Amino acid sequence: MIVVDEYLAVRALLGVLPLDFPDEGLALPVSAHWRLLQRIHTSGTGQLSQVLALLPASDREVLRAPHPQVLEVLDPRPHLDEAAQIAAQYGGTGWLIAETITAGLHHGRELWYGNKRNIGIRTREIAQELEITIHVVP
Repeated sequence: MIVVDEYLAVRALLGVLPLDFPDEGLALPVSAHWRLLQRIHTSGTGQLSQVLALLPASDREVLRAPHPQVLEVLDPRPHLDEAAQIAAQYGGTGWLIAETITAGLHHGRELWYGNKRNIGIRTREIAQELEITIHVVP
């Protein structure tokens, strides 16, 4: 299973991933799904809001409850304690970073992003230290 960010999740549900993208199940951390849901229900001016604004209402509805065979929203509860340990170990990182890093540890030590601006400095540093590979799909 491949852990993806919000941008790749949108592209996957629209069927517009690159042809050479790995043919594996896609997993979205709950915190990333939450970000999508926030922007679906309250549009802003940021890059995610701009991407979602281009979608018809029917596609936004699919993002609200994606079919698990297309995109599985990960249940964080089995690894919640580990995410809290990571957050504490790395200076109190937020939930988004801790959950994403933990998901990467449990799903092939890889994280896939659809936008390089979506990868923060702390995520890069922690991923490097924990030997998690970060991929950016243009």
